[in-house]
Amino acid sequence: MSAVPALDRVAGCVLGAAVGDALGYPVEFLTDRETILEAFPPDGLTGFELWWGEGRQRYAPYSDDTQMAEVVLRALLASRLAGEGLVSTMERIGRGFATWADSPQGGHRAPGGACLRGSRELAAGRAWDAGDPDAGGCGSVMRAYPFGLLLAHDEGQAERWAVAHSRLTHGHPMALAACAGLAVGVARAVGGRSLQETLDAIVSACARHERETAELCEEARRRALAGDPPDPVLERLLGWNAREALAAAVFVFARHADRPRAALLEAANSVGDSDSIATLVGALVGARCGLAALPANWVRDVERSEELHALASELAAAASGGVPASASR
Repeated sequence: MSAVPALDRVAGCVLGAAVGDALGYPVEFLTDRETILEAFPPDGLTGFELWWGEGRQRYAPYSDDTQMAEVVLRALLASRLAGEGLVSTMERIGRGFATWADSPQGGHRAPGGACLRGSRELAAGRAWDAGDPDAGGCGSVMRAYPFGLLLAHDEGQAERWAVAHSRLTHGHPMALAACAGLAVGVARAVGGRSLQETLDAIVSACARHERETAELCEEARRRALAGDPPDPVLERLLGWNAREALAAAVFVFARHADRPRAALLEAANSVGDSDSIATLVGALVGARCGLAALPANWVRDVERSEELHALASELAAAASGGVPASASR
């Protein structure tokens, strides 16, 4: 996969995550396979099913997952330009979350309770690193991939900053571990590393923060490589908590690492937190395979496609220049 241009990998990650989010959004609260098949016969989702707008202005909307990830992306870019360190960057992200909670771009999209509560506490002046220590939902890992993109040159920093950012809203060890795993996995994928190296890095990063998350991701990898069928596995990995969300993404990614369409549809048709699982899968396969490997009509039709592509271009330019010394602390 090393021949994929760097910009194509970055754009693939950003757009892949948004496409996965939009694919899974209408399925998020359908809790069994039979209901999904009844809603979208005969085989479940095969593309976008939720549309907003009309005519040429029609688009497939994404959820709060991509809204919050964009906040992180823009805050990281601004901090990169300002040469800010970790604390200033986390405070900047916190201000972005407070604005999102009050008036999100495009309106509220079924945001999670911990994300809303934490963002409103930040707006009220709470310290950035004092998020709920018992919050272990997938609300922080769904927005953690930007750290693996901008900080791909330094996996240790990508991991530290992704973990720190989780504490804005989610302080449970499983949330910290999942953010670490996704950020490092994206850094490996966008750097053109092998599938085995990427999966190894995800499991190892998780293990530095919570053993249970690492073990579940390792089991998911083993089941994928053994050829286990997806339904029984994904019915156990519903993704409402961070541990299961990342493990589900690892399972799908390991099965379809070089087939983005198959990966995104399998994730989006899952019976749990489908939009978040598909967001994580989209970030990983997009970073590995690049934008050109994603279905062109999905990239074209996802909400704010042009704006996200422009943002990815800015991110790629910033990443290629490294990070100022003052920002590496």
